[in-house]
Amino acid sequence: MKLTTYTSTGEKKEDSTMKLSIFDAPVNPALIHEVVVAQLANRRLATAKTKTRGEISGGGKKPYRQKGTGRARTGSIRNPIWKGGGTTFGPTGEQNYTQLIPAKKRRVALISALSTKKEDVSIVEEIKAEKTKDFVKIIEKIIQNKKGLLVYPKLTEKDILVSRNLKKIKASDYRNLNVYDVLNSQKIVFVGNALELTNEFLGK
Repeated sequence: MKLTTYTSTGEKKEDSTMKLSIFDAPVNPALIHEVVVAQLANRRLATAKTKTRGEISGGGKKPYRQKGTGRARTGSIRNPIWKGGGTTFGPTGEQNYTQLIPAKKRRVALISALSTKKEDVSIVEEIKAEKTKDFVKIIEKIIQNKKGLLVYPKLTEKDILVSRNLKKIKASDYRNLNVYDVLNSQKIVFVGNALELTNEFLGK
């Protein structure tokens, strides 16, 4: 497999040829979909919350007598059928949307996702940047204003700091690659020997 290689300053070098098993695997769209749905569900928070009739203030007194008014009997103005009353079967804020996916499924789905992106993979020898503006100058030569996923052998605090304010850049180490980030990127850039480590890690 031929891969475009860049220097630490973002300059293009001669293409390198590597034999990588992770990019030759068959694509399994159904499994990719299953894992992505689970991954997004696991990020979901139960932020919606409604009050039941027991949580709404007031309603301690019976609004009118039981008989003789011609109206339907009721014991509280906080009854769910009244305006301003409680909500029946509403969200409680305690819902758990977590979906468990076996590790083997996650691994196969990740390899399938990488196989769909093999034309968009490149390598950079090293990224030496102490500030975000220096980082942008280097990375723009490589990703060319596209969504980029940078894969490091080891993600340091400096690597996180120089890229975290950039909306189009996502940084990760090879052990924490996931299907959603791979599919959501237009360019995948492996830093240093991260590609060999990824192939060894996933190709076991």
